[in-house]
Amino acid sequence: MEQTIIILLKKNKKIEEVRRRYNPDSHKLKPHISLVYPFKDINQEKLYEHIQNSIKSIKPFKINLKGLKKSAKEYYLYLLVDKGTSNILRLYKSLNKDLLKDFKNKDMPRYIPHLSLGIFRNKKDIDRVINKLKKEKLKAEYIINEIYLLNLNKDLRIKSIKKFKLKWKKKKQSSK
Repeated sequence: MEQTIIILLKKNKKIEEVRRRYNPDSHKLKPHISLVYPFKDINQEKLYEHIQNSIKSIKPFKINLKGLKKSAKEYYLYLLVDKGTSNILRLYKSLNKDLLKDFKNKDMPRYIPHLSLGIFRNKKDIDRVINKLKKEKLKAEYIINEIYLLNLNKDLRIKSIKKFKLKWKKKKQSSK
C-alpha cells in the first residue's frame, strides 16, 4: 500500500475546470498540495507519531494560490502558493526528515508549494495553455487547519484518509 501526505483543498469551480481539461488524473485525487510524496512500508504507529511531532508547532494558516509555473522536468503546470509559502515549507521540511527523509520527489530538485493543474506532451502545448490561463487570472484563498495521510490503491485512487489537525496554541493566562 502506498501512502502520501497532503493538504486537501476545497474545490474551486474555475480551478477544477482547468484541472479537468488538462490533468487526466484529476478525477483520482481532489485538489491538493503534496507535502510528502508517495511512500510504502512504514510502521503506522511510528508514522502517526512522526506526523504528530512534525506538526505540533504549526498552527492553522492562510494561503493564497496565484501565479503559474512550469515544472523543471517534463511538462507539468503548477498554480503556485503565493502567500503562506513559508508555513507550507515548514510543514514540508518537518515531515520530510527522520522517518520520511527518503521520499522526496526526484523530479523536483527544490520543493515548490503548488497545486498541479495539468500535464502536457510538449513545450508548445504547455506554453500555449499558460498564455491562455494568464488572461483568466486563476487564484484562490484557503485556511489550512489540517493535513491528511492518504492510503492509496494500486491505481493511486484514495483508499482511506486520516486527518491530522493543526492546533492553536492557547496562551497561558497570567495570574494577578
